[in-house]
Amino acid sequence: MALSDTLTLENAFNANNTFVKTKQDLTGSNYIDSASSAAEPRFLNFKHSATGKGMDAVDRHLIQFGYTKLDTENVPRLGQVNTTLVVPRSTIITPTIMYNLIANLVDFLMAGVFASSVTSLTTTNVDKIFRGEQ
Repeated sequence: MALSDTLTLENAFNANNTFVKTKQDLTGSNYIDSASSAAEPRFLNFKHSATGKGMDAVDRHLIQFGYTKLDTENVPRLGQVNTTLVVPRSTIITPTIMYNLIANLVDFLMAGVFASSVTSLTTTNVDKIFRGEQ
């Protein structure tokens, strides 16, 4: 079953971004935020691949968000966030294990505040990563 042709996702300001599917093939699909412009698109892409054979087979699922902005000289600059889910086909890694890993990632990224009454768009852990901390 495919993802919906329109995905509505909440941003850091608790406003909805509506992503509309623009392309789909056997390896993935591309979406564009319907409120963004051709010059400064916000996009969402999904890519799927598989490697290995038998018990060594692994599925990879890339989820990619990006936003292209034009700087003061009209040069496009890209901000991008990627998440890759790597799932061995072996049944030893269960969906529950993957769900827990995803929950850990979300909790790590959201440590801090993206609150309903946004006064600051900072998250403690992401800010540390931006500063190159480990």
